[in-house]
Formats: sequence, structure tokens, C-alpha cells
Amino acid sequence: MKSFLSATLIMVSLLSSAHTKMKTGMWQGELAMNDRLFIPFQLKVEQDGKKIYVVNDVEEILMISHTKRDSIYLHFPIQDAEVIFQLDENAQSARGYWINHNKKVKQRIPLTLSWNLALRFPNMHPTKPIEALFDGTWEVTFQPGTKDEEKAIGIFKAGKDTDIAGTFLTETGDYRFLAGNRSGQNFSMSTFNGSWAMLFEAELQSDTLRGKFYSGASYVSEWIAVRNTEARLRNEASLTYVVNDQKVNTAEMSKLNGAAFSLKAYEGKVIALQIMGTWCPNCLDEVQFMNQLHEKYEQFGLEIIALAYEVGTNEKQIRKKLKTFKKKIGMEYDIVLAGKSSKEMASAQFPMLNGIMSFPTTVIIGKDGKVLHVHTGYSGPATGIAHKQLTDKIQFEIEMALDLLK
Repeated sequence: MKSFLSATLIMVSLLSSAHTKMKTGMWQGELAMNDRLFIPFQLKVEQDGKKIYVVNDVEEILMISHTKRDSIYLHFPIQDAEVIFQLDENAQSARGYWINHNKKVKQRIPLTLSWNLALRFPNMHPTKPIEALFDGTWEVTFQPGTKDEEKAIGIFKAGKDTDIAGTFLTETGDYRFLAGNRSGQNFSMSTFNGSWAMLFEAELQSDTLRGKFYSGASYVSEWIAVRNTEARLRNEASLTYVVNDQKVNTAEMSKLNGAAFSLKAYEGKVIALQIMGTWCPNCLDEVQFMNQLHEKYEQFGLEIIALAYEVGTNEKQIRKKLKTFKKKIGMEYDIVLAGKSSKEMASAQFPMLNGIMSFPTTVIIGKDGKVLHVHTGYSGPATGIAHKQLTDKIQFEIEMALDLLK
């Protein structure tokens, strides 16, 4: 199943110039995050360069492409990011940059591309892998033994030949679609979606996986994992919860037309507030589900409102960006500019909660104006059964709040 990011885009510019035409097939890319860290990614090119995808396991992100002079520009359809490069004279390799506008300071990462390399991690193929060695559910600890120790659940599945895919489920979301290769007792997986570039390495030592997790240009964490089919994270109710009866502070929030925003117009209705940001991949996954809820329950009085916490200071430009985002992603419900991309700001605007620890966070408010449920993070499609369990739970809570279950 392709990601909804690819399904929402139907128009792609033609790459017409002969010297900027990409060969059909799989391209292997490397992002030079720093002088020692290189994170691989893959591009799939179809129809003589008319369709180009960034591939992460089953997720295929159809890029918006055009040429300018001798350069190829690939724009991510939703994320505010792009890949720009020039092909060599044989059109079998390229050099360029990943430019990420989602950061407070624009990030510019060098990259290289090579044509007709099938493996995401070419160095992982020499040793024939042991089938199902890593398959299953693992209890994971990031930064073990430190004050920043964090629990997670790893879900891994071997594919054909040396392929492996999976994800990590945390208390604040998941790392979405990871793909890579395995060799002997080792595997490496990565993901790249415009906002994120991540790499996970692991070696099985006895019954324990030991590895490193790299994110962006500087973050690195050790991690360990043991196989545990019963692995669980903390109950959501212990993460973000109601501490008093104060109301949402909307004083600094504004509609996309610049007018002040207030929840007074929604009094007496069931409201689902999606605390999110356009820079947040987990939030984009959640939008798809929220669209489904809106379509199914709007007729019964459900109101869904996305509260966007964004990068930048020019509110006029940000509201314009939100309008474009709403159209591109096919958001069927309202979106409001809530403030800066800051958990502290979001926490201050939700004084009835103990704090906001994650983007996204969903707050369900009943007809009486009181908070009924809070969901920290979002377990996306890559998490499989965890995604279904979460969406089933939220849907049940919505039906209860709307008095649809008698």
C-alpha cells in the first residue's frame, strides 16, 4: 500500500531536456549528514523520468519535479522540502542537495545519487542472512542507563533476499516506514521523507540487539532490544491528562483569513482538537485518519479543528503556507494558526492539561466543554496493529461523545 502522500498528488511536471533526463529504474542516494554520517535513501524513476518517487518500504512519495537550467528539482508534495541535483554527462550519477525548510534555520545537506543500484545498503549483501532472525516484536531502550533513557517497541519483518523493514513505536509517535538490508547478525534501516532523515544500525549479540540510532546531522543514540511479544508502553492516561477545569486559551490563535479564532462558536458540540504542525510527519499520517472521522461523523455534530504550531515569524506567510498545505493534503476540516512550533507554547494554551509532550496530540472535548480524552502522539500505518487499535479507540470515544452508542 502506497502512502497517502503519493495518492494525493496527480500532476507531475515533465523532465524534457535530454541532459536532465533520469534513467528509469532504482536510484541509490546518500545524504552526507556530516563528515562521518551518510544516510541512504532510494528514488524510483518511472516513465522516462516523468514519475519519480522517494521510496521507504511500502511508502512511495510521488515528487513534484521540474528542471531549471541543468538542475533537476524534486519537491516533496506536502513537506516544505526539496531535493536539487545535476546529473553527470552519462546520466548515471548525480550530485546535489537536500534542502529542508522545516527547520528554524534552513538545512542544506549534500547528496549523491547512483543509478541501477537495487540495495538500499549495498554493503549488507555479502553474507547470506538467516531467515526470520530479526522478525517480531522487540522491547527497545534508547540511551540505556542515562537520564534520557526512553522505551520503545521495535517491529521488524524480513523481506525477500536481504531486505528488512519495520518501525519503532514510541510514547510520542512512531518512526514511520523504515527500510534496509540485513547480513548475518546485522541489519541497517533508514527513512527519508523531507522532514526526517534517520538511520538505525543493529547487531544481534546472543539474544540482545545492540545498535545506534542517527537522526539529522548531529543526533546519535545507542539502543538495545530484547525480543518480547508482550512489550508495552506506558498507558496514555499517564502521559497527558487533565489537572483542572480551565479552558483552551485561544487569544493568540488566528484563522487563515487573519481573523481572531475562538471556540465559542463550537459550544455544545463535540470537538476534536488536533495539536499539530505541517513539519511533523506523524501529524500528516493523523490528518488522513481525521479526514475519515470528519467524513463519517460531521453529520452527527463532530467538529475537528487542526491547531497548527509552525516554524517562522511572518504570520501572513505562514497562513498562506497553511492554505496551500490544506489544499495539497486534502484536509476536509478547519485549520488554525495556533502559534510557534513550541511544546511550551502549546502547553500554555492548554492550561487544563499537565503539559503537551508531543506533536501531534489530540484533545477530545465533550458537549459540556470539558476534556473527555487526550491522545499523546499518533501510531501511524507503519505500526500495523497498534495503528488499528488506536484508531478504533478514538472512533469509539467519538461515538460515545456524540451519544451514538446507546
